Amino acid sequence: MIDTETRLRNMEGFVEDLKLELVRVKEHKYRTTLLLVEVDNRISADKRFKGSSLEEVSNNLSEILRNNDSVYRIAENRFVAILPATYEAGGEAAALRLKRLIPKKIKERLNIPFSLSVGVLSIDPQEVTDHTKLLDSLEKDLFRDQDCQKLDFDLVKKEPKKEKTRHVVILGIKSQELDVVASILSLNKDCEVHFTSSREKGLNALRGQRKGVLIVDPDISLESRLETCKKIRLDRELHDIYIVCLQKNPNLDSGTKDLSVLADEILPVDIGIDQIVRSVSAGFRVMDLKKEISKIPILLDILDLIRCTSHQLNQPLQIIIGKIEILLLNMEQDGNVAATLKEIRKQALRTADINQKISRLVKHDISSELSN
Repeated sequence: MIDTETRLRNMEGFVEDLKLELVRVKEHKYRTTLLLVEVDNRISADKRFKGSSLEEVSNNLSEILRNNDSVYRIAENRFVAILPATYEAGGEAAALRLKRLIPKKIKERLNIPFSLSVGVLSIDPQEVTDHTKLLDSLEKDLFRDQDCQKLDFDLVKKEPKKEKTRHVVILGIKSQELDVVASILSLNKDCEVHFTSSREKGLNALRGQRKGVLIVDPDISLESRLETCKKIRLDRELHDIYIVCLQKNPNLDSGTKDLSVLADEILPVDIGIDQIVRSVSAGFRVMDLKKEISKIPILLDILDLIRCTSHQLNQPLQIIIGKIEILLLNMEQDGNVAATLKEIRKQALRTADINQKISRLVKHDISSELSN
């Protein structure tokens, strides 16, 4: 069960240890994270560098990761690590360190170009599954990382820019998860990330920027978040900023409903780092789309139709939600009918949220820009 080239345990040893770790995860109710590291095929295929480079990767993995983390070589150019008692944020941070440090160290020692990709999977104690399914999910995340790296490379290659045109402000208290989000976003050379607990400093960093996203920390009070969002929407320089609010309590109370009108997205705080990063990317795509739409006069009539349709759709949705609320008040909450009505209400609220985003997208006044 030992790989002769790297002296690490192989796939058989990894599966054996993973099964034991899954038992501990379920028993002690803690999260464990897996990392799947794949070395650039060009390096492992080159006989001049293959042995030395793989040995360097093996040594660096063991040095960079913690003493209680286990590393294995499971394929020709693949390594896997078990990080016990580690949340997703810790796994993402470890993956970033590996991608930054290992290529740098190998280039210094062997003087060869080197790259690697890392898949990250956090195992929930409530959702412990068969190890083969975990490996499939881990491999999918590795492919996602490879696609993101290729996309970043293509964008840099096609459009080299000296100035950063995308700005993200994270407003709130620095946490491990948001720190990892900032690190991931900063990997894009076109993106500048600001971390601040001062609302004025955060808004000033976004003022005058054509593309900006504001992430609001869940520890900021609801009243303060509402005030911040209102201030942005009433400011001519800031009103197009894409706002992502992280929310501890997913229940829609009156304050949260008011916030959903002003913010572009409200995400549960435990939704995961990947989803927060995707929401930021979606915000920039929305702003890019607005810019493109503003250049095409023929879309004015289509936008007007969408705007009217969105407005007309809002009324029946509110009636449906209201009727369901009345029905639920007059029946026992444990029955199948009540459960079905709650699911319908959930989907209706989701539809209303999507409709609201469509309304925000098309309400941007582009006619004046076209006339200019």
